[in-house]
Amino acid sequence: MNLSLRRFLGFTTQVPPEHRKNFAHLYWDVAFWGLLNGSVVNFLGVYCSRIGATPLQMGMLIAIPALMNLIVTLPATIWLHNIPSTRVVPITALITRLFYGLLIPLPLLLAPDTRVWVILGIVLLQNITGAIAATVGNAFLAETIPSEWRGQVIGNRNALIAITTMVTSLVVGQILRVMSFSSGYQVIFAIGFVGSILSVTQLFQVKPVISAQTISPTNGLSPAPAAGARLEILRGPFRKLLFMMFLLNIAVFILSPIFPLYQVNVLHLTDQTISLAAALFGLVQFIVSTQGGSISRRFGFRKMTGLGMTIASFSTLMFTFSFNPYMYYSTQLVGGAGWSIYGGGSVNYLLENVPAHDRSAHLAWFNLSINAAVLLCGLLSSSLVGVLGLFGAMLLGIVVRFLVGLAVIKFG
Repeated sequence: MNLSLRRFLGFTTQVPPEHRKNFAHLYWDVAFWGLLNGSVVNFLGVYCSRIGATPLQMGMLIAIPALMNLIVTLPATIWLHNIPSTRVVPITALITRLFYGLLIPLPLLLAPDTRVWVILGIVLLQNITGAIAATVGNAFLAETIPSEWRGQVIGNRNALIAITTMVTSLVVGQILRVMSFSSGYQVIFAIGFVGSILSVTQLFQVKPVISAQTISPTNGLSPAPAAGARLEILRGPFRKLLFMMFLLNIAVFILSPIFPLYQVNVLHLTDQTISLAAALFGLVQFIVSTQGGSISRRFGFRKMTGLGMTIASFSTLMFTFSFNPYMYYSTQLVGGAGWSIYGGGSVNYLLENVPAHDRSAHLAWFNLSINAAVLLCGLLSSSLVGVLGLFGAMLLGIVVRFLVGLAVIKFG
């Protein structure tokens, strides 16, 4: 890596040889994940909206993964406490991602309303193993990226996923322009499936590099949860972080089931407009993510997280009034910056507050808190729409995001 490129990516010193292969595999992992993100992740909700999904079904789309995480987190922590995360994550991720292949034939099968329920069933099944991968995922990053490199590496991972998401989104827009609705979405689902499999092949090649002195005897997965739910963690300083993370995830996901419905039914955006906007979002996210290291050094991870959420609240306000494509495009420029800053800060904000010798038990509680937030948002979304309407629900989400961002900056 030449000097100018290393500076652009935020590396001020040469990467030690023992970390280079891991970092390369972690970068390829998210680069391929961008194919999935720019296709299935970005457009599955849009697809469901276009074939007539109700607010309840859209809420279930995000609530089901959270519910499975709540069910699986503590048992998985107990079962896997003596197995390195570098063994658990690749296997469970592979099983999870194989389910994306089941989406490919769906656009040509069944009635539209039945298709939505089948999609929800696929999401339910894949998140059995997906919940395990999520439970161990943060320990995986902690064990494979030394703390002194974490801000830069995670920022660069965010940059790579942004650029591949951007390119994929542009391709998806062209596919939906020239192909029929059903055939176009078949191709999109196939792109996501291939990207997800290529991504997981990189995870199998990542090795733990953290020294034994910095982690527990069980490679960072503490056996303590086998003794119970470790309620004493909630009586310590970690409780405040859990509460802030709970609020942050309420702010992130409160509008997730509503966004696709608002795009399709209120703003009447075409798939081509949505895909171009996603590409603009990815471009800004890429540029900002490469500067994650310098941003974190200036503000610290906590303030970086709150700042990102605050900026995201303004982009959501702009989105709500995006009744022409150009306003919608400008929304993505602001949102790309805000969510990039938030993404670079939040993971590190968590990891810097997790004791290395007791990582698994603390991360298990973290998983429970965020999935409780996501489940709550999914269950409440249809009620919010029923009471406030789509427009009113959007306004509520804006207020929540702004206040939570300020709260993290001031009190986190």
